[in-house]
Amino acid sequence: MLERRVRFLVTRGLVAAVFLASAGCKDASSISASPPRPIYWAEVEASEPAVRRVLPGLVRPARHADLAFEVGGRVENVAVEVGDTFRKGDVLARLEARTLRLTRDARASAVAEAEATLREAKRQYDRKAHLHGDGWASGATYDTARAAVETARSRLENARARLALAREDLDDAVLRAPYDGAVARRMVEPAQQVSAGQIVFDIQGRGDALEISVPVPETLVMHLARGDAVSAELPALDLPPLAAVVTDIGTDAARDGTYPVTLRLDSPPKSLRAGMTAAVTVTINESAPRAADPSASLTIPASAFLMGQGSDAVAFVVKSAGDRADGSGVLERRAIVLGPVTSTHATVRAGLSPGEIVAVRGLPFLRAGQPVIRLGIGANRYE
Repeated sequence: MLERRVRFLVTRGLVAAVFLASAGCKDASSISASPPRPIYWAEVEASEPAVRRVLPGLVRPARHADLAFEVGGRVENVAVEVGDTFRKGDVLARLEARTLRLTRDARASAVAEAEATLREAKRQYDRKAHLHGDGWASGATYDTARAAVETARSRLENARARLALAREDLDDAVLRAPYDGAVARRMVEPAQQVSAGQIVFDIQGRGDALEISVPVPETLVMHLARGDAVSAELPALDLPPLAAVVTDIGTDAARDGTYPVTLRLDSPPKSLRAGMTAAVTVTINESAPRAADPSASLTIPASAFLMGQGSDAVAFVVKSAGDRADGSGVLERRAIVLGPVTSTHATVRAGLSPGEIVAVRGLPFLRAGQPVIRLGIGANRYE
């Protein structure tokens, strides 16, 4: 009885093993025969993604200046109004100069007194030198006379320098135009008390080239350099965009955090006037600023990589056997080195080559060696 039960159990186990083996073979054959998985894809680009930014600007003459008196005083006369034109050397304003003239005259008198003192010191020196040579004056007396001459000469030089300063202050009481131009702003009135260095006029050059001043945010100024080409549209004029070139980039930020950038217009129209507004279009590459490594010029979509441990990243590259026109291939899991990453693109420093194909969606569900087929091959490529 026991022997019959043992034979039954052995037979039952063999049947189960055969059944499981056949089932496993069926599953393996189904996996190997499964169709390639469709994937969204992108090509590794050798050029960096360009981004356009539109910034407000203001047209102004290439020459403009804030004028101020170099001395303080009460304004006697203002010769120009806002909008008036002037020639180089024209008088724009004057200060009351009575006190300055008195100072000049007093210092001129001091010079005359110092010259007389020097003449007397020289006369005494010549007399003492003659007596010293004849043995009638001591060496100490001779040395004293010679020192008196040097002291008188030094005082004369000091008096002449003070007179020159007084004459310069008197001349600075008259504000003259440094070049041909026009008055943009006037911040002074007759009888007003002004201090040295206080701005009284804002002037603009006349007949000069026009330029555009643009306040650039700190996040964009690092992407600009002298000589970069930009375009500017003028809302007040019905004209195509004008070509412009970056000529100057400020190094100090304004209170609002922007940096002043100056643009030169290549061919400004005759109807262009200072004070007009401009919309400046700048094409930049936000993902790889100029300070970055210039070799980092490959880009992929921001969804085309997975972050691994630490700073490692992984991409799935589609490897095709020969020239497969149907877009099929096998995935290769490849480690890459990332550069700057934005919301749309990622810079690749190493691990990929231009023209390679990478998967861009569903990366957590992909695996190495998996057969795939690219969606829209030859028609609507995903980007």
